[in-house]
Amino acid sequence: MSRLKERKQRNCLNCNIAVKGRFCHRCGQENIEPKESVWDLISHFFKDITHFDGKFFSTLKFLLFKPGFLSREYMIGRRASYVNPIRMYIFTSAFFFLIFFSFYQKNEDIIIINGTQAEIIAKLENKKTTIQESLKVWSQIPEIAGDDLNQKKDLEKKLQQVEEDIQLIKKDSTAKNRLTSLNTFNVISFKKQDSTHSGYKNLHEYDSIQKALPKKERDGFINSRIERQNLHLKEKYNNNGRAILLSIVQNFTKRFPQMLFISLPLFALLLKLLHFRRKDFYYVNHIIYSVHLYCASFIIILAGLWLSSIFGWFNTVMPDWLNVLFTLTGFFYLYKAQRNFYKQRRAKTILKYFLLLFMTIILMVLLFGFFFIFSTFSL
Repeated sequence: MSRLKERKQRNCLNCNIAVKGRFCHRCGQENIEPKESVWDLISHFFKDITHFDGKFFSTLKFLLFKPGFLSREYMIGRRASYVNPIRMYIFTSAFFFLIFFSFYQKNEDIIIINGTQAEIIAKLENKKTTIQESLKVWSQIPEIAGDDLNQKKDLEKKLQQVEEDIQLIKKDSTAKNRLTSLNTFNVISFKKQDSTHSGYKNLHEYDSIQKALPKKERDGFINSRIERQNLHLKEKYNNNGRAILLSIVQNFTKRFPQMLFISLPLFALLLKLLHFRRKDFYYVNHIIYSVHLYCASFIIILAGLWLSSIFGWFNTVMPDWLNVLFTLTGFFYLYKAQRNFYKQRRAKTILKYFLLLFMTIILMVLLFGFFFIFSTFSL
């Protein structure tokens, strides 16, 4: 209820129907004076989003300390006393990603090559020795042709690049992120040839060679798409593997909220499969349960991040036992929520709990892989 003064006129300003009492019985609008101050506007904004009239905090209390309770209440129809699950998800996820990205925004660089100048030179020398030993094996073969010849040429190019990098790092100790032989990134290919990613200098050369080949010897759709993206990224980022990987990771991070949003109905589908015999549970019930579970997970992770930042203020690292405690809290919360919502025996709950964890890991690996590939090919 607003703090604004109630209007003396008894008509609704929204639908113009006669009003009995403070609220319109047709549209529900409060019959108050339309003039409001800036403070009233701000207050109304926060109340509308979070229901600070007590509904938000009571919902938050039940969400964190009575796992599965809110989902059960929603299922049986008791909903007016709590914040709507979808609104709760929007608020908590927006707040979570705002804080989450602010924590990791500082890490703008991905250090692919670590170590001192001497350590990097040692790595390059070891790589040079390995390539030279491989070339000795090839030198003992009297006749080399076809794919074998391509592999030998590829090794010779790699050896030349390593030697150039050794000279570069000796001249400039800060050039470690410009070392091509150690700082590379390639999109995974299904080709058998070892020279897949080093046989072409640019897209123009690749297209020219492919057009000159007979149709049977040309790359298929998938290999061609991968090879072209590889060359596109190398041209775009001047063959800097660090820059390529950094751009892919940043693009993937931006899509992380989308991935979680897509995973939610899929996670609910896993729950539906695990409880397919429960005719009293519809798919939407599993979705509501998943929404509450995601909201609680966001809050638990945020609590861990905040605690970690507190230790950071004192220039210390959060103890491992605290990290383990937050992890175990998340797993225990999932078990209790499943037990309280589905109301099954402890043994059956534990069995389905581990089955759910196993299926969720597979689901998330597939989603991570899909979104990482999509992030790579959308650059």
